[in-house]
Amino acid sequence: MVAQPRAALASALLLLALTAPARATFVRAVMDRADTESLFDSEYFADLRGFAVPRSWTDTWAASTSGYRINGASLDCCALYLDQELKFARRLTPRLEFRFRFTDLDDKDRQEQHHWLELETDLGAGFSLEAFGEPAYRKEDADIGLGLRWRRGGGQLRVRRNMVDFNFNSRGSTTERYSLKPYTDELHLEAPAGAWRAWAGLELDEPTRREIPAENRSFGYTRTRALLGAGSDEGIAPRLVYSLETQRKVNRFATVAAGESQDARRQVHAFESSARLRPRDGDELEPGLAYLNRSARTDRPEVPAGGTTYRRWELQPWLRWRRRWTKIATGELAAFLSFGENRTFRSPGATPSAHETLVEAKIGTGVDFLFSPSARLGLYGTFDADAPGHFWDGGNVRAMFLF
Repeated sequence: MVAQPRAALASALLLLALTAPARATFVRAVMDRADTESLFDSEYFADLRGFAVPRSWTDTWAASTSGYRINGASLDCCALYLDQELKFARRLTPRLEFRFRFTDLDDKDRQEQHHWLELETDLGAGFSLEAFGEPAYRKEDADIGLGLRWRRGGGQLRVRRNMVDFNFNSRGSTTERYSLKPYTDELHLEAPAGAWRAWAGLELDEPTRREIPAENRSFGYTRTRALLGAGSDEGIAPRLVYSLETQRKVNRFATVAAGESQDARRQVHAFESSARLRPRDGDELEPGLAYLNRSARTDRPEVPAGGTTYRRWELQPWLRWRRRWTKIATGELAAFLSFGENRTFRSPGATPSAHETLVEAKIGTGVDFLFSPSARLGLYGTFDADAPGHFWDGGNVRAMFLF
């Protein structure tokens, strides 16, 4: 079956957004903690799944060129999960486009905020040149990068290099210096395959080392993220995505008195599949299944036998049911399950090792208010179905405005 023009356009825009650079570049907040695995309690990833926005929201957002969205949820008494983005694009001339993108992601692993300015000019024969950057009051924190894109027949190939904190050593306001400067390299490929489209991406934060003399500390960092996916807007609108992330952080202090040195490595495999079913007018079902496999190790150079190893896997099925109640209100009822195992191995003589079987069941409820096709607000609550003594599990607010 040949896709309808509107569906084909939405699919192309969706996959273009999914293959856009993630830009998880080096930021100073990365240095705050080398080992973050110990922060993830038994419910952490189940909570993130329950707080995630539905496919109906993500598909609408991806098919837009300008807008603002926000998703905020309570992780615990003192931490707020926050994911927000503002994007804006304008064609200045037939061959030149300007784009602005603000992103803010805060969870127990990263606190990262960016505001990107971009210019893209057509070179002909399907090629275009991109210049982008992130200005900052302190020139030492400014980023600048270049990219090249080739598009043909609904597919594209895109390569970029971002020179993070590019003039830090020459215009720094502190005694800190990079002995290995940070660069982020990106490669993205997108190709049509009949009614489906496939995409792949690679993002590399190259090895970085930052010296902090005031703390007698040297911090090393590198990160790689690979992504493979395929999807279609036809029929049940299936989507399959696999990602692999590796990361290493090295916190070295000159003396034991200055602090505890750590060498933290991790590897994360993640798979996610979902669909959108419409059994009748006004109803939508979103079945999904995710699999997460994390392995990490943190060593203490001063204590050769003082390492900690983490092993965790989770299988997360879910089902959302969304029903249009009135012209402006849509209700949602969802079930989120998580099964898995979480193990922590410590060296003999240290804190005892730990093992827990993960069984989590959560119920999500909420309502979306659609004030217009371009403005919506959602209020949600999550409940622990497997913990009667702690039934309430946090609130969730979502909003999206398209320009």
